[in-house]
Amino acid sequence: MSSEPATSFSELFPELFPIIIGHLPLVYRPSTSYSLALTCHRLHDIVFPQLVYGHVRLVGEDQAVSTVNALIAKAELVTKENLQKQGNPSPSHCIRHLCINASIKLPIRTPGHSLNVLQKLIDVDGLRHLSALTLQVFGKWDWSKGDLPIDDLLKPPPSFGTSLKTKCPNLKTVHLSYFSQEFGKEWIEPEIFSLESLTSIRLECHLHSYTLPTSINLSQLPPNLHTLDLRLCHAESYFGIDASSPGGLLGCVIPNLRTLILDDFLVSDPASTNTFWKAHPGIERLEFWPDVIGSWFNNFEIGMLPNLKYLQCNVDHALVLLPQVSDALIRLSLWKTYNAQGPYLLRVVAQNGILPALRSLGIERESGNSPKPREGHRWREDENGDVSEADVKRPARKFDGNYIMSLSKAAPNLEELELTGTSDDTLDSITASLSRFPKLQRLILSGGIDSYERAFFARSKNWEDYTDFDTIHIAEEDYGKYAPETFDDAARDLADGCRTLDIVTMGDNFGELLIEGGLSAKIIRECDGGAVKEVKRIKAWGNIIGKEEEW
Repeated sequence: MSSEPATSFSELFPELFPIIIGHLPLVYRPSTSYSLALTCHRLHDIVFPQLVYGHVRLVGEDQAVSTVNALIAKAELVTKENLQKQGNPSPSHCIRHLCINASIKLPIRTPGHSLNVLQKLIDVDGLRHLSALTLQVFGKWDWSKGDLPIDDLLKPPPSFGTSLKTKCPNLKTVHLSYFSQEFGKEWIEPEIFSLESLTSIRLECHLHSYTLPTSINLSQLPPNLHTLDLRLCHAESYFGIDASSPGGLLGCVIPNLRTLILDDFLVSDPASTNTFWKAHPGIERLEFWPDVIGSWFNNFEIGMLPNLKYLQCNVDHALVLLPQVSDALIRLSLWKTYNAQGPYLLRVVAQNGILPALRSLGIERESGNSPKPREGHRWREDENGDVSEADVKRPARKFDGNYIMSLSKAAPNLEELELTGTSDDTLDSITASLSRFPKLQRLILSGGIDSYERAFFARSKNWEDYTDFDTIHIAEEDYGKYAPETFDDAARDLADGCRTLDIVTMGDNFGELLIEGGLSAKIIRECDGGAVKEVKRIKAWGNIIGKEEEW
């Protein structure tokens, strides 16, 4: 009896390809679609232009300007008759998600920069089907000339919000990073919050000329919002946005809220926090970045945040939350742990000392011998689970095999691990402990990008990859027990010792998806779980789980 021949990938029904591409993390979709288009004529006809232009990420000012101008030229040739006959005759009409990552020299003196050409593309109906817009635009200023005049701060074009509202009727997501807002000249509230179709908002912005305590009116957020990401830094002080103020976050009820991400926020009235958490039981993802301060979980009650799956917070917040939510967590990122507090939180504070659903873990760790009392920082366990405490006078703890072993006991189903801090252990000890994670695929370690960061491997500060960065030369006697000569050597050694690793990355952007200046290698093996055949340099990304729809 003969069996039917297996269907090759290129023979799949055309309708399946959007589904297949949609299952990939967003950061991989553009390159994958483009690669498919180059495979053969049939796949090219399937994926071009709909899938190739479906998710577009433009990197650098030159690429952004030239590409958008080319899209404008094609969009301007489209007539109503073309639309009726061909549907989407212009490539830009296929764009559903557009990301621009660029730097604009300040002050802006010419109109042809990426933000203005984007505005023109919108105005000529070039983005009529856009559903998500991400702008990661840096303003470059020569600080040797003094402070940047406030009138020259980077802001969206004057009619940007109006254009989005009238020309992009399907827009659901707006993510804007590195812009500024001046008090009395607000654009966030009238231009962005007024877009009633939005379901996801991310704003990473500087606020200028605001009085203290700083507040921003959140009372008019879009009604169907499910993702709110606010990292609003007060430009003239270290004080954050007061979430307790009138019109502030804690006074809001956002019925469909599932994701809340905050930085530079404070709570002046801790008594108001429980009311907010009780009003938002649907929150699945909660991220508090380092400058979220105050008592956000004052008298936290059992049963609050029942759907929490993704958590990023500092040690104080984790001490309150983990006993209640650890069983369901899929991703956990911990800021500002000291010595052994990372494994202590997972093995002692979390329910039963195990997080069965956890697939992604990140730990930022400082090491030292400070006499300041910190819960759990001297904690230690051996392979048998016997617990002891480090010498009270010398409790300093680095990332070593024992530390990672405790993590493996707490998170047996981990797929990605991010460790920011120093290590001083042998390669064999580190990889033996990493191999305790049977599903570990992605490893992110701190690199030596600048003199202030704590490199996992001390010698990395001397690597040629970092010659253009502000690093301190490390003497040979300070290299530590494992001193790889290059990043490629480190990636190969780690992957040879831990046979499940698929990607090894080093960078200094803890908790970030995009690791600027990072080093990353795809591991090519002789066979599944076999020896390393090749390490191939790729774009550096951080932990991805829970961020599959982000850039």
